[in-house]
Amino acid sequence: MINILVVIAPLFLIIFASALLQRVKNVGDHWSSVLNEFALKIGLPVLLFSSLSKSSFSFFEHAELLVSTSIFIFAILALIFVIGKILRLEKRVFRTLFLCSIFHNTAYLGIPVLTQVSGEEILPVATLIVAVYLFWTFTLGLGVLEYEQMSQQSHKIFLKIIRRLLKNPLLIAVVLGILIASLGITLPAIVLKSLDMITASVTPTVLIVIGLFIGKSKIGKLSDWLPVLLFSVVMLVIMPALFYFGIQFSGFSPKLLFASIIQTAMPLAITPFALADEFGLNKGFIARSIVLSTLLSTISLPFWISALIG
Repeated sequence: MINILVVIAPLFLIIFASALLQRVKNVGDHWSSVLNEFALKIGLPVLLFSSLSKSSFSFFEHAELLVSTSIFIFAILALIFVIGKILRLEKRVFRTLFLCSIFHNTAYLGIPVLTQVSGEEILPVATLIVAVYLFWTFTLGLGVLEYEQMSQQSHKIFLKIIRRLLKNPLLIAVVLGILIASLGITLPAIVLKSLDMITASVTPTVLIVIGLFIGKSKIGKLSDWLPVLLFSVVMLVIMPALFYFGIQFSGFSPKLLFASIIQTAMPLAITPFALADEFGLNKGFIARSIVLSTLLSTISLPFWISALIG
């Protein structure tokens, strides 16, 4: 476990150094917004497209990965939905927990962690997992919240979801990458070199964005952090444990789905915070959950990685 911690420590060093810079120097919101725009609309899409376009993609070969990850997402959403209805959670609380439960930081943190541990060859698999999470969160996840709000007719909700998917640069990059790989098209060397140059900038950029967000988050009262701690433990420990034992029960080898389990163990992503106003979510809870789950993942991620590799 110590060896794994040493391997991923540089990633978290960049995050915490950026957070400290934000605290001490107060670099301003424009830094994080510009870097986030680059990562979301250029850097990560290029990385996803590049890794998939250079791989030998086969739906049959990756069917186990795609199906198992999708089933896990369905199960978590169904569980949160049922618990919310049984406990009769207040709508704002239900929406917040429902959305946050599946928005793991699979792209911004998951891809850097997996490549740091397993090398660049794991990129196509990590990319597919990100695509699965993005697809279901932006369809089923947001679709349920749109329905809960009941502010629109059903066909308008469907059209809104379609528009979200068609405008999502990460999903567009995945579709194009799979298309290029499936057709066996080899991109010109000069194009590949350009893509590689952009790809090299992605990991440090997204880690800095996470750090800047943590650095400008308000601390708040101790009582505000208790439900956040509980949620973080569920996200970092219980969810990946459910996935791990579910795979064992199904007869699959956990090591075959190593990347998928590790992605499930990622902390909360930044995206729910950006969607908080639109869906009436608890922004304070989300912000604290992003901060605390990211901090605690420095302990939980080495545990899961060493448990699966060992």
